[in-house]
Amino acid sequence: MDYRKEEILEQLDRIISDKAFSRSKVNVRLLRFLVESTLADKDVKEVTIGTELFSTKYDPVKWDNKVRVYVYHLRKKLDEYYQSANSNEIVFQIAKGQYKVQFESYRATQTHDAEKNISLAKWIYGAIAMVVLAIAIFFVTKPSIDDFWKGLMNNGMSTTVVFGDYFTIEGPTLTSTKGIIRDYEINSADELEDYLLHNPELKDKLYPSQHHYFNWAAPYCSKEIAQFWAKYDYPFDIVQISEWSVSQLDNQNLVYFGQSKTMGVLQNILKEKFPQYNYRSQVLERTDPVTKKKVTYRDIITQDNKNTDYTIVAKISTPTGNEMRFFLSDQDCGAISALDYFTQKDSLAAFYQRHELEADDDFIALFKVTGWLRKSYDMEFVLLDRE
Repeated sequence: MDYRKEEILEQLDRIISDKAFSRSKVNVRLLRFLVESTLADKDVKEVTIGTELFSTKYDPVKWDNKVRVYVYHLRKKLDEYYQSANSNEIVFQIAKGQYKVQFESYRATQTHDAEKNISLAKWIYGAIAMVVLAIAIFFVTKPSIDDFWKGLMNNGMSTTVVFGDYFTIEGPTLTSTKGIIRDYEINSADELEDYLLHNPELKDKLYPSQHHYFNWAAPYCSKEIAQFWAKYDYPFDIVQISEWSVSQLDNQNLVYFGQSKTMGVLQNILKEKFPQYNYRSQVLERTDPVTKKKVTYRDIITQDNKNTDYTIVAKISTPTGNEMRFFLSDQDCGAISALDYFTQKDSLAAFYQRHELEADDDFIALFKVTGWLRKSYDMEFVLLDRE
């Protein structure tokens, strides 16, 4: 069905005024650009969109699939909008792999959906046999191991996943004479003892608590790493940093998820390998090994709960033969996004090829991750250091 340009632009204004779009300036700009480009019959490509949205800052190599991610989320927002749309409205659709907008009537899209459901039912019956065959093949031949995980999974040592839990203090609170206190600057019993030495009047009021806790990244990452290793039938243990001992490194591999301030002795190990980095609460400092120039990367949390998190991913091989992996994130979105990236074959292959890495190379990589309400949605590569 054909629509006049004026009708389409009226529908565009109606959509971007809706609460599902009004909070995101990027979604508004992206949808307007795609609609206007379609009306002008322009051949839109990723570079064109990236330049339009991000001006001269856009780098198609450095920013990887940034445009595709934004278009993906735009499709989801459009689906969300049309769930409660008026039946007289014009439906904007963006097919996967394309950037031109299709304009259809609400009824036409409902008819298409019904036809798709019938076709899908027929397809499902035919696909069952393929699924059974795929399962059989899976159990006969396991998938190949990516370079990032190869040394860890093939060295014959057991692996422990360590989650950084938060140290808490027992003491008087605003509403009670005794409760649980979390102080971002006190992350161990030793740090509490040092604090009390400088504040002796609190010595009989503050004590280490046995009640530690985790952030959202811990359950999410434990699920993701379990699903990832299940494909290889690879066993592993899980422990919190407060119950882990450095003596376990003698004959075990380690994968750490958490904040830099909850690492304990692991921070010393990481700094020994890559001394150019310094870790503070929600702050990373890197000193260039050659120029000695220092750059500071600070996490940002806005009033509307948008987070910017500078995330570290590190791969380390030790002289004793065991392997270590680090996913450092002071905000949940960093660890979640980084783990997703480093468990996907396509993204891992592209990462190793782009930086000319070999399977046995140790490195530390810095990413900028942004997300709403501590959920990840965008990860940008910043830099990489080899050992």
